[in-house]
Amino acid sequence: MTDRDFAQSPKTGGTLALTLVEEISRRITLGEYRPGERLVEADLAAQFGVGRGSIREALRRLEANRYIRFEPNRGAMVSRPTSKEVTDMLRIRGAIAGLGARAAAERIDQPGHREIVAQLIDDIVAERQRGDPMLHRKDNGRFHRAVNDMSGITDIGDLMDQVNIPMLYEIYFRDLTTEQLLVNLDDHFDLARAILAGDADAAEVIAKRHMHRMIERANQIAVRWGE
Repeated sequence: MTDRDFAQSPKTGGTLALTLVEEISRRITLGEYRPGERLVEADLAAQFGVGRGSIREALRRLEANRYIRFEPNRGAMVSRPTSKEVTDMLRIRGAIAGLGARAAAERIDQPGHREIVAQLIDDIVAERQRGDPMLHRKDNGRFHRAVNDMSGITDIGDLMDQVNIPMLYEIYFRDLTTEQLLVNLDDHFDLARAILAGDADAAEVIAKRHMHRMIERANQIAVRWGE
């Protein structure tokens, strides 16, 4: 979307900040706003043809999602994730995912859970047959939400969101190769089978392994993106 397109598109007060968040995050992911670049409220307001209050609200939301960070005497800056930040984040996510998978396996005999996992397995098989990386993000989210829901841990999804760098995931799914897709699906298949068998130990190990696979790939993205 160009600046002119944005200015001419219909918006209401309730959706303006969200629309700005989506557009600014899209430009960050595409590299139009580079890591370390200052995002000046007045410049953005003029660029998008909106008030500075709306820009300020959008920047607060972008900070919460780790697209930007505020630095003393400099203001809003496009984030530049370090290797340590990426690695630490994914290790924490691995621990949370392992906890959720273990709990899901322990609760496999809850009403309807076996049917849910059986459907997940059918979906994985169908996705392998399609072999389309562009469709994986939606299917990936549905799989992990189902596991989290079966865990019975109310806040597990929120905990995962708190240790996330969304722009790395945007780039990861955008650039996902068929080979990487198949590796992900193999992990999903193994995890679903372990949960279905009620094997909590195996489910926890597989979920952690699945998340730890992301460490090298996410670091590669962070380095390339920050060049």
